[in-house]
Amino acid sequence: MWVQKFIYLCPWILFGIFNLSYSLQEMSCCSAAEGPCRNACSEISLVAIGADSEARENVSSRLTELCSHEMTEFWACVNSTLTEAENNGDWVGRSCCHLAQYPLCQSSCALAGSRMHLENSCRPSDELEFYSCLERREEGESCCSNVSNTTCRSVCRDLFHKPGKQFSLKLYSSKGCFHQVPKCLKTVAESANPENPKQYLNCCKEASTPGCLDACRKVLFSASSIRDILDTLEEKCGPVKPHTPLWSCILQTTPIKPSRVPLDIGKLTCCSRATSTNCQSLCWKAFQADWEVAWSQMETECLSSANEADLRRCIDDSEEPCEIGCTGLSYCTKFNNRPVNLFRSCSKSADDAARWEADHWARGGVIRGLGVPVRADPSCPLESLRAAACVLQLRPCENRVHETQLCREDCLELMANCVDWTAIGRTHTAASLCAKLSPPRPGMPCVSLRPFMEDAQELEVFGGILPSADVSTPCKRNPCPDDQICVITPNDSKLYRCVASCTLGEMSRLLVPLNSWVQIPRIDQQGCHRVCQCTSNGLEKCKTLNCYNPNSCWVQDRFVAHRTNFFLDCNPCHCFEGEVTCSRKTCTELRVPSLPCDCPAHYVPVCSRLGVTYASACLAKCTGLSSTEIQFGSCSSIDPCQPNPCKTNERCLRKPRVCLSPIHKPCRQYECVPMDCDLRSADGDPVCDRDNRQHNSSCALVKSGAILAYHGPCLRGCSLRGPICAVNGEVYSSECAAWADRTIVDYVGTCVAVGVIGDRNIPRCGDNVKCPRLNPTNCIGVTPPGSCCPVCGGAARIFYSKKQLDRIYYMMEEEADKDAVTLDKLLLALGRQIQVAQCSLRGHVTPENDIFVIVQSTVKEPSALQLRACIAETEKLIVRITERSSKVVAEVPLGSLTRAEIAHGHVSTATSPISSLAITILFYVTIKFVA
Repeated sequence: MWVQKFIYLCPWILFGIFNLSYSLQEMSCCSAAEGPCRNACSEISLVAIGADSEARENVSSRLTELCSHEMTEFWACVNSTLTEAENNGDWVGRSCCHLAQYPLCQSSCALAGSRMHLENSCRPSDELEFYSCLERREEGESCCSNVSNTTCRSVCRDLFHKPGKQFSLKLYSSKGCFHQVPKCLKTVAESANPENPKQYLNCCKEASTPGCLDACRKVLFSASSIRDILDTLEEKCGPVKPHTPLWSCILQTTPIKPSRVPLDIGKLTCCSRATSTNCQSLCWKAFQADWEVAWSQMETECLSSANEADLRRCIDDSEEPCEIGCTGLSYCTKFNNRPVNLFRSCSKSADDAARWEADHWARGGVIRGLGVPVRADPSCPLESLRAAACVLQLRPCENRVHETQLCREDCLELMANCVDWTAIGRTHTAASLCAKLSPPRPGMPCVSLRPFMEDAQELEVFGGILPSADVSTPCKRNPCPDDQICVITPNDSKLYRCVASCTLGEMSRLLVPLNSWVQIPRIDQQGCHRVCQCTSNGLEKCKTLNCYNPNSCWVQDRFVAHRTNFFLDCNPCHCFEGEVTCSRKTCTELRVPSLPCDCPAHYVPVCSRLGVTYASACLAKCTGLSSTEIQFGSCSSIDPCQPNPCKTNERCLRKPRVCLSPIHKPCRQYECVPMDCDLRSADGDPVCDRDNRQHNSSCALVKSGAILAYHGPCLRGCSLRGPICAVNGEVYSSECAAWADRTIVDYVGTCVAVGVIGDRNIPRCGDNVKCPRLNPTNCIGVTPPGSCCPVCGGAARIFYSKKQLDRIYYMMEEEADKDAVTLDKLLLALGRQIQVAQCSLRGHVTPENDIFVIVQSTVKEPSALQLRACIAETEKLIVRITERSSKVVAEVPLGSLTRAEIAHGHVSTATSPISSLAITILFYVTIKFVA
């Protein structure tokens, strides 16, 4: 067991070491300051002052303005750090420090003078982009060191560091350096493809002679390298002279950088799922740019292959994701009244297509998709043909992996009873035909025809369909315009709203909302991505991410491949990019409820620098936080606006957030709103004040003089009474304020206790807390980790890659963009996956430092159907995360989610012991009843 515990704690221990080193070298000075001085200090980048002498001067000037010279300890630390940064400041590697993945490596690089200083801080296997940059810098230094002219040497280094930089050689020539180009630099320049040279055609009209004009036009249409262009123009038009009209035009033309978006980003993310190299290559070609050429070959060779089931399902999810509910059909009537079953294409058009298909078969038409002319036998029952056609068109999904292929036994029975074998050669059998329609082995996930041969009994089980007990999915058929995404709004009378969005490629059906970020696989190197933001002009602000190495994981005494599921004792685990995540069950017959690191169940809350409240300092340190990274008291009890961090002409508003990147520094808990902000140009989300009045923006609230209650629109259907304690350990003024923060009420009153973590869903805090009454009393639900009271609804524990979020955070330059890796953005994006208007997704960071989400009914007295719909939505979400559906992986920060597991079960309001066998039986019976 000690090995298992070490594997669980190892990432936390290493994370603690990295952050401690980071804090000692960059944060220790700030801890000796306070007020505006401390805020200014916390914004200083050690990497920036290590790489740039001007940045060091600005830091010193800025701190002199805000920090008293009486803070001797603070200034001694600052001066020591600046002196250390000044030493070896000419080392070429300093400009690569920002590419380092880990804080320890990054901060060591910022003060280093050579590669030797990095040996104990930076591992090449973890820092691919960083070491690649170092190699280029060092090679460039060697290449350009013999250039005598200082300016030319500087331009030489710049061109070498960025091979292919657009028209850098023309700048090199313009500085009078053309005859000082080292041989090694020519090789770099000539190996690069030119930018689109046609953008300079307008400059040709500035040619001084007809020969120059003709040469200019020809070379800009035919050049194969930048060098060709420069050589030709110099020969025909004269040497580079920046003051002449032709060269002035070329040098001043801003290079066009077209944002090349793949044809289908969602499907492109599926290509890594291909088993064979050939299918992966065809997938890249089809969805990057050459769909017409590669698609038919990919469809024939890959999507019909049993070995490429993962690839096929991923592409299906991008095109038609599985969603719950099916009704309103006039032909496939036995598929109606399936409110919690999953379908890919339950619609009127699919219903009409099934009618045509079955009629076509009955009239002797060829059954498509089998590769041979198969026809229906005249003796085949019409109901069998109808069921087969409806399954083919409506595409019901199997629950575990969202498979849509027909089960082998159903297929064989259909072939035996409904195929005219007299028209088929002896080379084909029922088994060979079913190999194209069914999974290759028995027991694999599949869809059976049998449940759809009889009328659904679902609604009778749930007790009818009274309007108040029904579920609705208003976004299922997308009532919004094609360029907008439909988003469920459970607390609004309309139940949905249309949001401006971007399509993920010309051929894509996936949409992402305005201002969200997406990941796009880079075609130049496997495992590499860039991130772009959806703006009103499409996908812009693209940034290239550091590459990751899809490492295997070292577990005990063996390597486990990337993206492999395995077990440690009884715990399911997953390897993702070298990171191991496991469930945290105690593998004994009887588990004793406890807290991580065996911390005592005492509620003495602390607030971490990432905006997470832990019930004790013990729990915070168990996650790897040091004593300098926590403050006593819950985060909600600490006023981030005291002392005032904003300027004198700004108003400070509390804006709590939980930062998921461990290096998110600082994780701001406030926003500064100018007092003279312009209401007409103010953007941002609406806010609600303490009088339950809604304002269109923070600017509007400040202008009105109102007091902020919470961010987001004023919610309906929740209580305004308070205070209340939420499952995240924070105190909120009301249930509405907790819901606005996407969290769940634990109990009424201030927080006074922490709940131990166990398998049973029961009250955890004894007489210290009075738990709210459950609706219904006997339900499927959960007692969230660390909370006191059980709640009804679907629940999931979600694991994520901190490495991936770190890479994204590094690339974000603007403070607003860094919010892309916060818990709020993650829950918001997950919530958009929910399609039932009577369900809402909420979540928090657990004491074990993973993410716990609950899909809860928004109805105060939910029906059995509404509760089951929320559970079905949770299980749908778990499969999408586990299967890495393109509905999830394309969007930031959902792409960082590596694994999810079901956490709900039968809830008991009793605290008396009950055998685990009894719980298992009761849970099984309940699920069978509502399924």
